[in-house]
Amino acid sequence: MALEKVGRARVAYMLQQRGWQVGEAFDDGYDLLAYHPKNKKVCLIELKEMDTENRSAGVNLTAPLTETEIDTCTHIIAYLEPQGWVFIAKKKNVLTPGGNIFAALDESGNLRQPKKKSKK
Repeated sequence: MALEKVGRARVAYMLQQRGWQVGEAFDDGYDLLAYHPKNKKVCLIELKEMDTENRSAGVNLTAPLTETEIDTCTHIIAYLEPQGWVFIAKKKNVLTPGGNIFAALDESGNLRQPKKKSKK
């Protein structure tokens, strides 16, 4: 729960620094509502937080989405702690056929391709 609150605050701050107006959404199938007044764009963001410190080196980082989240959100943001990295994507570009978002890091903390036998 604490990681979720930290992730929401950091992502909201990052978006606000780029000119977005950001608010929390409750029980709508997404976590953050972002609006850019200059571009007139609206993003319904599902935020998934992942802590790489509690994972073994070289493992895949995945996060499942519910059907409601998949149907409702327009964008997915993966927030990685403790690095503070934020990955933003349109949902159609990051969802696996199984309804998960996927990220993988090597032992040095660099993004890598999924292992051949990965279950997506």
